[in-house]
Amino acid sequence: MSTGQDTPETRADAEAAPARGRGRPRSAEAHQAILGATLTLLDEVGYRALTIEAVAARAGVGKTTIYRRWPSKLELVVEAVAEMRPPLPTEDTGSLQGDFLAFQRGQISRVAAGPMPRIAPRLLAESVSDRELHEAVQRELIDPIRTAIGEVLQRGVDRGELRADLDLELATDVVHGTVVYRILRSEGDLLAAVAPVPRVLDLLRTR
Repeated sequence: MSTGQDTPETRADAEAAPARGRGRPRSAEAHQAILGATLTLLDEVGYRALTIEAVAARAGVGKTTIYRRWPSKLELVVEAVAEMRPPLPTEDTGSLQGDFLAFQRGQISRVAAGPMPRIAPRLLAESVSDRELHEAVQRELIDPIRTAIGEVLQRGVDRGELRADLDLELATDVVHGTVVYRILRSEGDLLAAVAPVPRVLDLLRTR
C-alpha cells in the first residue's frame, strides 16, 4: 500500500510521466490548489500524517503534478507556509509602539483569517522529533519573525525608548514567546495572542 511519502517508487512514477513541453507554463490554478490543500491538511492532521496522496486528492491533481514541483513533502510544506514569513525590513513609523502595531497589522491581515496561526505552533511541536523538519521550521518560520522583532526592538534602543544595555536576544524571546504561548492557549486566535504585546513592551522601556 502506498503511504504518500517521498520514496524511490513515487519519484520513479513522477519521472515516468510525460514531460511538459519546453516553455509551456505550469498551471497557476493547480499550483495554488496544491498549496491550499497542503495547508488544510496540515491544519486537520498535522505534518506527520500528511501524505502526498491526500494532498493530490484534495487538490484534484495527480501525484506526478506535485512531484514535478516539489521533490519532497517537506519542500511542499515549506512553500505552503511561506506566507507566515513577515516582509523585511519592517516599517519604521518613528516609535516603538507604532512599529509593533504596523508589524502586527501586517501579519494579522496576511494570516489571521486562515489556519496558519494553528499550523505554525503544531509544526514546531512536531519538529521536536524530526531534525530535518526542525531545521526547516526554524529557518523558514521562526528566524524571519525573530529577525523582524529584533529590528523593531533595535530601533527602540537607538531612539532611546528602550534601555541601551537591553539584551536583544532575550527581549526578542520575551515578545515572540508571549505571542506563541498565547496562540497555543487561544487555539490559534492571533488577535488575542498579540493583545498583550504593548504591556510587554512597557516592561522593557527605560524608566
